[in-house]
Amino acid sequence: MKYNNPVFNKLENNEQVFTGEQASYLGITIKTVLLFVIAIAFGLFTMTLADSNPNLFIGILIASFFTGFISIFVAMLNPRLAPIFSVIYAMSEGVALVLISMIYAAEFGGANFVGLAVLVTAGIFFGMLALYTTRLIRVTSRFRRVVLGFGFGIIATILFVSIASFFDGGAMMYTLFGDVNSPLVLFLSLVLIMYGAFMLTLHFDTAEALVSSGMSKQYEWVAALGLMVSIVYIYYQVLRLLAILAARRD
Repeated sequence: MKYNNPVFNKLENNEQVFTGEQASYLGITIKTVLLFVIAIAFGLFTMTLADSNPNLFIGILIASFFTGFISIFVAMLNPRLAPIFSVIYAMSEGVALVLISMIYAAEFGGANFVGLAVLVTAGIFFGMLALYTTRLIRVTSRFRRVVLGFGFGIIATILFVSIASFFDGGAMMYTLFGDVNSPLVLFLSLVLIMYGAFMLTLHFDTAEALVSSGMSKQYEWVAALGLMVSIVYIYYQVLRLLAILAARRD
């Protein structure tokens, strides 16, 4: 059986045989929730320890981003290590998640601001899930290529603008991402959120493929990690959009 998901087509070509418990939607859901619980709990714990020495914040934040980045690639490239590195990613990302939320809360109206971002993120998640399950959005091979290609385009643009900042004093960066009163900045913020939303459908497709093909239960961690990465990305972008809107009102 062929899937639109290249990861599972590759596994099928390798003719791997899976025995024991098979992946399920319930298992993916439980693991996704568990990763978020670990992230928030570890983030709050780390921030409590760092309160006694504020100088540690920057070092902890940089270390958490680096560790999380490496963990994603290890888990995706070697699913057998996904259970371990998914938890490592959750712990690392939890530090950034809690710290960034605290910064936005302090700047833009406290817990209500963060709560609104959580609600909007949840709305996007369940909205895209509904569109996917009703097949109003179908993840075809072409759809996957377009979304992934768009993602590479975003990365290339950010890298180019970052390099250009060394020569233009950050003018291009400010024009594209910093000027809260610019319609272009607002539009690009919405585009980045839309990209995250469409990435969710790719992860839904991954989950459906591994369950329908009877993959080993360990692959639930791969699907759960992918969902968490996209949800966290959307949450950050929603925080940024709400901050832009708040700043435009002032």
